[in-house]
Parts: sequence; C-alpha cells; structure tokens
Amino acid sequence: MVDKVRRYTPRPRQAAQEAIEAYIIRNQMKGNDKFPPERTMCQMWGLNRSTLRSTLARMVSDGRVHAVQGSGTCFTPRVDRVLQDLKSFTQYAADLGMKPETRLLGLSMVECDKQLARRFQRVLGERLYRVIRLRMLDGTPLMIETAYIPAALTPGLEERDLVGGSLFAVMEENYHLIMHHGYERISITTTTPEEADYLGTAAGVPAFWIVSEVYGDDGSLIEYCRTIGRCDRMQMSSTLYWIGGGDEG
Repeated sequence: MVDKVRRYTPRPRQAAQEAIEAYIIRNQMKGNDKFPPERTMCQMWGLNRSTLRSTLARMVSDGRVHAVQGSGTCFTPRVDRVLQDLKSFTQYAADLGMKPETRLLGLSMVECDKQLARRFQRVLGERLYRVIRLRMLDGTPLMIETAYIPAALTPGLEERDLVGGSLFAVMEENYHLIMHHGYERISITTTTPEEADYLGTAAGVPAFWIVSEVYGDDGSLIEYCRTIGRCDRMQMSSTLYWIGGGDEG
C-alpha cells in the first residue's frame, strides 16, 4: 500500500508573511517604501484583516517593517555588513544611499591594561584614546562603537572632527596612518539597559558583538574596536571563493 503524500499547508500568519516577503522582493523595495493599504493587501492575498494585522505586528517587532503614523506600513531594510570589506561606516552608508549620523558618547584617555598592552604590543600604562560613538542611519540608531587608538600615533585626536566623517579618514589625512588589513570576530550578546537606551531597543534583546582589529601597512595595530549592533537592523554576509586543486564533493 502506498502512503498518501501529505501536502504542506502553511498556517495563515505564515502564509501572510511569505506573501509580504515575496512582495518586497518582487517590487525591489527600498528603505521607507510604503506597502499598499491593508484592504488592498487583504484582497491581493485572500487574507482576513486580523491575520494581516497580527503578521505586520510580528514583522514590526522583528524589525522587518515599521509603522508611520498617518502614513501606513513601510519597509525597513537591514544594513548588510560584508565581512570581507575594510570599509568605514561612512562608506557603508554611501553605498546604501542612506544618511549617516554619529553622536560622540565619550572621548577619554586610558592606560593600557594587560589585555590592551598585549594586543597593541605596548607597555603597561601606555596611553590610548578611547572613543565611544553611536552610529545611526537615516536617524535610526544602529550600533555603538568603542575604539581604542594609541595616543602616540594620534596626538591631539581630541581636537579632530570625530562625528562629521570617518575615523579612518581622520587617521589617514592627519596622521598618515594607512589601513592595510584587519580581522573581525562576531558573536551574539544581549543589550544592557544603558546600551538599549542608546539603541532604542529593549534591554536584554539579542545584539551582534563585533570585535575588530585594524592594522597599518607596517603590520602594527592601529585600532582595536568593540561594537554592539542591532540584530533587527543589521545582517552579516560573506563572499565564498572556490579554491581549486581538491576533490569536489
């Protein structure tokens, strides 16, 4: 006896989300593009209004769409951070056609502890600048960066413009420090109440934890940075290259 093939039927809210995601792709929606009115979407996909509204509410909480008072529902793009690129935040924003903004949360001089001295190959107590900045795109908080930079390489850094452009550009133009290569390690953490307040999220929600090191053309560490970024507004991508010479499989 042959078993009958069981057809998969998505649940109403799942079907509604699949229809919305397909609409985003088909119409190549960009940031803040509006969806049709609820009545139109219900007619397009044969949905009842309560199913559509609960689906949109879930997508709002996931950061996929957002509601604008008096305007309807709009698409919320995620920032795609390409792991192979050694790009500044300003360059990423320009590539996305979005407006970058920066708030300086803190600028201070600190001394190398054991961990920082080991990373920078410097003696204990040597001074570093610590620069804490909130990064935003189109007015939406995206991530908090805490960067450490040797004071010996960047004297007078506190007098430079650290919010109007790229920190990499400041180091290159004013101190002739050329960014050559870098490394990143990415994991997941949760936001503290203070971080959540700056990022506009609830405390304890998942967030990207990014630790990066940027080296100059002489092989010395120029910047060590720790970043916490919103998972609902960022995604990580990587390009894979096939290296020949081995068996396929």
